[in-house]
Amino acid sequence: MEERRRLLEANASAARFFRRELLRATGGWPLRYLAVNGVEQVLSTDSKWKVGYAPDTWTSLVDHLRSEGFSYATMARAGLMRWTEGGDAVDRHRDRLMLVARDHRLSPVAFVGIGDDGQARSESPVTPIHRPSNVLVGVEEQLDLLGAGATPVIVDEPVDAIAVSTVGRSMAGQWAGIPVWGAGLSTAQARILRGVSSSEKVIVALSGDQTQRNQSAGYLLDLAFFFDRVRAVELPASPGLLALGEAGPQRLHEALSRARPLMTYRASGSGFASARLADPDPPDRGPGL
Repeated sequence: MEERRRLLEANASAARFFRRELLRATGGWPLRYLAVNGVEQVLSTDSKWKVGYAPDTWTSLVDHLRSEGFSYATMARAGLMRWTEGGDAVDRHRDRLMLVARDHRLSPVAFVGIGDDGQARSESPVTPIHRPSNVLVGVEEQLDLLGAGATPVIVDEPVDAIAVSTVGRSMAGQWAGIPVWGAGLSTAQARILRGVSSSEKVIVALSGDQTQRNQSAGYLLDLAFFFDRVRAVELPASPGLLALGEAGPQRLHEALSRARPLMTYRASGSGFASARLADPDPPDRGPGL
């Protein structure tokens, strides 16, 4: 328990360091990436999404954590540093936008990074406190939405989740974006989401190429264990791109409002199509059922 506490403290300190580095930035690809994707609001100190940046240096994070009193052993076991062949301690994370990944206790156990190619991926190795399939991004940032009944929307990329969350807050807290960053959704992740969500409904956003849509549609079984209504919506573009422009938020809101039961979608050569016109809700189970 003492080791876990220390590893979590190291991750929390790293998250604060990454956040500070992003807020200090005055240029570079991270700021351009956020602006192009319409989520530059995360640069506000009031943003609930504490996106950070791991600088393109060798020892900035290591030096920071050392100044905070963390040992090299703790940094290594937390997945925050690595040893070079020459025996030098260097930062594991470099030149990445960084988001905190949390476990079922909402503890900061790892990081998901976005490179200059725009691809999000798990940056942290397996550690004593982290398994990639057992964490989620964006849950702590949206606890108020999820607890008040917002419908979780499963998307591929963190910027899409931020866009959905922003639209949700502008629409009386109706939506909360949850990214799975291309790795797919596990049963453990679905369980974490259900544990913090008061909604009985969840939506899977089908966007990207056919392979991505097939993978997203495959989330049905895991989600159906925990949510009574598993819906899907086929989008012509990613949620983030759909939300761009003056009419974008309304356009994304209307698209999510047209979500249909995921089991009514079938794969075809040209994409996903609804297998039936009906869009029934589950029958009323009666009081207490």
